[in-house]
Formats: sequence, C-alpha cells, structure tokens
Amino acid sequence: MPPTAPLDLPRLVMRRAGLLAAGVLVLALGLGLVRMNQDIGEEVDAAMALATVMGRLGQLGAVGAGDAQVLAALREAQATHPLRHLALQVDGADGRPLLAPPPAPEAAAPLRWLLALHRDWLSAPDARRVAWPVLRPDGSRWTVSLRASHDSERREAMASLLGMLALLLAGLVGLLGVMHWNVRLALAPLGRLLQAIAGIEGRDARAVQALPPMPTTELASLAAALRHLGTALDEAEAQRRRLARQVLTLQDDERARLAHELHDEFGQRLTALRVDAAWLSRRLAGDAVLQPVAEGMAQQCALVQQDIRQLLARLQPFGPASPEESPAESLARGTALLQALADGWRGSAAGLACRLDCAWTTAEGHPLPWPAPAQAQALCLPRPLWLTLYRISQEALTNVARHAGATRATLQLQVQGEAQPGAAVVLHWSVADDGRGLPAAGTAPLQGNGIAGIRQRVWSHGADLQLGTANADAAAPGCRLAATFDTRWLPPATAQD
Repeated sequence: MPPTAPLDLPRLVMRRAGLLAAGVLVLALGLGLVRMNQDIGEEVDAAMALATVMGRLGQLGAVGAGDAQVLAALREAQATHPLRHLALQVDGADGRPLLAPPPAPEAAAPLRWLLALHRDWLSAPDARRVAWPVLRPDGSRWTVSLRASHDSERREAMASLLGMLALLLAGLVGLLGVMHWNVRLALAPLGRLLQAIAGIEGRDARAVQALPPMPTTELASLAAALRHLGTALDEAEAQRRRLARQVLTLQDDERARLAHELHDEFGQRLTALRVDAAWLSRRLAGDAVLQPVAEGMAQQCALVQQDIRQLLARLQPFGPASPEESPAESLARGTALLQALADGWRGSAAGLACRLDCAWTTAEGHPLPWPAPAQAQALCLPRPLWLTLYRISQEALTNVARHAGATRATLQLQVQGEAQPGAAVVLHWSVADDGRGLPAAGTAPLQGNGIAGIRQRVWSHGADLQLGTANADAAAPGCRLAATFDTRWLPPATAQD
C-alpha cells in the first residue's frame, strides 16, 4: 500500500481555530482585568458611601443639629453614591418614614425583564434587617434600619453574565467563521475536480491537465491521481485509435487486394471474351439469327467490364498506393472523388437526388471563395483522412438510399482555416437527407445501418460522430450525420500520416 499522505485540512482548521481561541482568551483576560478594576472601585466607593451615611446618622441625635439638614445630606449622599447590598430607612416617632431608600435606576427593557425574572423566580425573598433607635433631644425616638438589598448585586451579576455570554458568542461566531473560511478555501477547487472527473468520463482529459495548484495535500494528491488517470486514459485512447486505424487500413488493404485480383483475373478474361464475341460476330455476318446474339454477347461483356471498373473505383477510390507515393492527396482530387460519389447516386436506380456543397471560411467564420484549381492542387490532406471522408460519405449515402426513404441528400464539406501548407485546418463534414429520420435512440447501431462503422472511422481520427434531425418538420424530420476533423495542410510530397 502507498504511504498515507499527511492531512493538511484538519491541521489548517485546528491551527487557525487555535489562534482565534487564543485571541479570545487574551481578550477575555483584558476585559476581565478592566472589569475587576471597575468592581474594586465600585466596592470601595460603596464602603465610603456607607461610612458617610453612618457619619450622617450619628448627627441625628446630636444637640443643635438640624434634622432637615441631616436628612437632606443623607438623601444627597445616597443619590450620589447609593449603598450596595443595603437599603437605609429612617422612621419618625409616629412610624412615618422620614428617609426612604432611593428608587433603583430604570434598566433597558431586555435587562429589566431578565432582572425581574431572576428576582421573581430564582431569588428567595431576604427579610434580614438591622434596626436601632435614635434618641432625640425632645425625648422622642426615631428608628434607623438597614435592610438587605439584592438589587445592586443582581444588576452587577447580570451585567457580568451578559458580558461573558457576549464574549462567548463572539468567540463561537468567530470560530465558526474561521472554520467556514478554511473549509471553503480548502474545498474551493472541488468544482474543478468534478469537472475534471466529468471530462475523464467523457474521454476528455484537457480539464485534468488544466487543474490549478491545490491548497491542501489531500486535494493535491487527488489532483495528481486524476492527472495520472487522465494521462493513462489518453495513452489508452490513443492506442485504441491507432489500433482502429490499423484495422481499417487492413480492411482497405483487403479491398485493394480484391480490386487487384478483379482487375487481373476478370479484366483479362472479359477482354478475351469480348475478342471472341467480336470474331464470332464477324463470322456470322450473314446469319440474321445468330449475329445479333453474338453482338449482344459483346455488349454484355462491355457492360460487365464497366461494372467492374465502377466496383474497382469504389473498392480503391484513390488508386493503388505504392511505398514511393506520397500519403497526401490534394484538395482538388478529394473533392472530385466526393463529387463523383454524389453524381453516381444521382444517376442510380435509387432515385436519390444527391449534391455536394463545398464551402471555405476563415478561422473566425468569415466566408471565403472556394480555392481555385491551382490552389486546390497545392493544398493536400493526409491520404488516410481523405479515404475516411470518402468511406463515411459512401456509407452514409448508402444508408440514406436503403433505409431513410429520402428523395434528396446533401453531402457537405466545409473547410475552415488559412489556405497555406502547414496551417491548421478544420474540416466540417455532414450528410443530411429528407427521409423519415432516425430510429429509436440507441437502436441505430444495432440495426445494421452502418452508423457503427461510420462512428468507428470518425473516432479513429480523433473526432466524434453527431446524429440529429435535418429539419424541424415532424412529417419528414430527416437525418443529419456530422463530424469535425482537426488536421493540417500537407505539401504534396510530405511523408507523414
């Protein structure tokens, strides 16, 4: 087993999450120190306020002290620095309150609701109270009481709790944000990887080779595996295409051998038979019964020779290829053979009106005039490609005549590129008819219609066969076969495939 690659994604997530957690802890420590300093100040202020109040209370029983001034000073002291945890109340001799605890400041609505909830449902009432009498100069007694009060401490604790919850919430949101950012950044190339996998499925490894550098080791390992798989599939595909071309070359070689034997054997015998028939016709020149028979024999021999020559042209359209000959054929000869193929169907017993349409465009799609004969002679394509174009056109038109029920067919060849040797050129080939259209999807290659053979020849040259309807008429949708070939112009004497 190959060694397991280290995982980057967990390490990246944990490292950045750890940095965020450390930042939150430092922030919490800083806020805690500030809060601690504030609490210390509030506690000291509360103690000093209690001392001030106790001092003022000591003046209530003093001789010559104004009661109104003392009570006013106590109210001012509580208003400025309220007591913490205690509520001060002074009652007169008749029990009426002379000094009541100041009302608690009104809190905001959410905090007020939380404080009320805690006071009413979670805090038990505290009735603890400390009271002592104060003897007045006139002999009456006032009562001073300090009652336990939880309001200030409740407010302080609630503020601390909400601050801690806010800090915790900010930390959680930050942690989730960092994790989301890390995962999203790390997994962003997954879309490209899925496109690459789809390209491999469609036998197109260009998306694999164009994969960008991956941000994590996991995705980098996956991308490397996909590149290796894409390379292996490309090599296997190229090998299969070479084998397919070899098989098709063997078929064409077998056709060439048959053509050679037909020419050598039948040609000589038919020539001899025609000579004998001509001699017999001359010997029977005075015989009104036998001479027409001898002339008919000579005519039949001539027709058989003509049929054999047509059969030889179909078996070997470009003629015999010797090792000394160039494997490049000119554009003029190739289109002439295609024109002859179309003309042959036009005059056949099938009654198929077939025409050849040739067009030339630039790489950007602008129309150009079809090359002149001299220029067409100088522009050559690989001979195997011309043979493929001829064979697939032959098979497609045969299918139209036999199975489509069509009356018209169009063989189209569109050349796209610059008209100079060595330039890249794209050939758009198609055959369209006005017949009944394609059979049910996926059944055409199984019905012996020759589409499988056309597809095999097209695929062997790195192209794909496209099947569709020729027009939108439901009554006669027709059929259209199309393929696009990428190649280069070759000089007439170039020895390359």
